Amino acid sequence: MENRVKMMVLLTIITIFVTTEAGRIIRQVSKCGPGESCTPLRSCSTFRDIFTSPTSEMYRRIRQATCNNMERRNLKVCCNQSYINLPTTFAIPSIPTTPPTKPTQDPSVGESLLPTVCKGPEGFSERVYNGVKASVGELPWIAVLGYDSTTDPFWGCGGTLITEQYILTAAHCVHPTHTGGASLTVVRLGELDLETERDCDSDVTMNCASLPQDFAPAEVILHPDFETRGQVSDDIALIRLDRKAELNPYVRLLCLPPAGASIEEVLDNDNSAEVAGWGFTHEGRTNVLQKASLPFVNKATCNPHFDDELLPEQVCFGGGIQDSCKGDSGGPLMLRDINNILVGIVSRGKDSRCGVEGLPAIYTHVAAYRTWITQNIRP
Repeated sequence: MENRVKMMVLLTIITIFVTTEAGRIIRQVSKCGPGESCTPLRSCSTFRDIFTSPTSEMYRRIRQATCNNMERRNLKVCCNQSYINLPTTFAIPSIPTTPPTKPTQDPSVGESLLPTVCKGPEGFSERVYNGVKASVGELPWIAVLGYDSTTDPFWGCGGTLITEQYILTAAHCVHPTHTGGASLTVVRLGELDLETERDCDSDVTMNCASLPQDFAPAEVILHPDFETRGQVSDDIALIRLDRKAELNPYVRLLCLPPAGASIEEVLDNDNSAEVAGWGFTHEGRTNVLQKASLPFVNKATCNPHFDDELLPEQVCFGGGIQDSCKGDSGGPLMLRDINNILVGIVSRGKDSRCGVEGLPAIYTHVAAYRTWITQNIRP
């Protein structure tokens, strides 16, 4: 028993060290290479010496190999398959595969399902990383994605409700290589505070929302070019819910920008957009939805930060103390005006740092994918 306690303490120390320092190539989890599997640390014999003689070099190797720190109690590393000690009680089931969906030949079928007017609650206020808490019903289209349990999931990504039955998110949030095998099990709408059953504003009005709505993912549609044209390229996916969402003041749809519109056309003389999510903040992981305003950064300024490899379908925002961060992946980057627009999807950053002056992050440019979206959604 004493040895088991010591091992659990050491695992906790390793996890804290690695999750603090781990890279943030994508704002979710890392991926493993050919011949490797994302495996619980204690099941990979490559790193067995860490439990008997931990060294700074071993910590460094584990940090580089980390593939899934979504769950602090179950740190995983990329392990050569020949060095995995199986079976393990810490194994996580993979995401169920779904047959590919043949896109509709006529995009007008999908177009008819998308909203044309998306007015949000009045009085949106400037209140993510170095952001501030959202209020009840303020962002009624945002979804939170849960993994590996329907009753006690780990909330690891975000998404946006674009029709009554479809969520738009980042492909790396639903791809088993990037989730370390963690299965998407639940999609929640109408949420604000993950720790409360019913969300209420704390002011004197005591405005309370209806209970959140939980859904099972009935189908996941990845963009066919995901990661084929570059690092985390075409980072976009659709999740079909197992039933239609019940629209109310706390669950609404968000409009998409016109197909093929440039980011400058979408912003329409505005130089910023707003991001929201339940990811890490400057104070650590949060249970309450956060929001922040981010400045647009043009390609000429952003590209050098990413080895001049940005694609036309990727756009940059940030570069100030406010930023998206780990856990915000898949969430919306929005333009808030008379008609609210989904500008982008949180994709990836340069490294493990968030909210660094002069260092923007990459977002999937939604306008570039509107036709793909309308070809793949159905009634």
